[in-house]
Amino acid sequence: MVQEHFILAFLWILFCVLHSLLASVRIKQKLAAAMGSNFKHYRLLYTLFALATLGVVIYYQIRIDSPYIYKPTTFTIVAGIAVGLTGLVVMTVCIKKYFLSLSGLKSLVEERPASELMLGGIHRFVRHPLYTGTFIFIWGGFIALSLLSLLIANFIITVYTLIGIELEEKKLEAEFGTAYKTYKQQVPKLFPALHRK
Repeated sequence: MVQEHFILAFLWILFCVLHSLLASVRIKQKLAAAMGSNFKHYRLLYTLFALATLGVVIYYQIRIDSPYIYKPTTFTIVAGIAVGLTGLVVMTVCIKKYFLSLSGLKSLVEERPASELMLGGIHRFVRHPLYTGTFIFIWGGFIALSLLSLLIANFIITVYTLIGIELEEKKLEAEFGTAYKTYKQQVPKLFPALHRK
């Protein structure tokens, strides 16, 4: 059982490393040179690869026998489901808003999809609502089920995402300049401020 959980941690870390490498500017530049005009479809290929590898990791996670951290009760199950569904709603709103760009499908209809700084809708309250929704969803799942395997996965996903947000913000500042810096000063990163200026 211990070995299976170490393998699970390794698989999640490997997934995160591959995800970052394939999204890095350096790798993209090399692939752009190699792929030529076909590079416009890179985002779509990247998304399909990410979904396939994510499916493998989740399949392994579901298959292993994992102990509970605490015994679930009716309260924790209901509370966890409510929290998880809230996160899922936030994620759905975000994915619906920029599904074509996020998935890479936009490359099938546009020669060079334009980057756009999202400021409206849910982005008025937090800068990274998809990550906010993801955190709420995965930790809601843990509240409901409290499996060691979920704790391992959630911890790795959370640390990876927090690091990724910092790197993403640097890219956004480089791409959008003063507009993004102003946005950063006005809107919180992950959770809405109780008292906004």
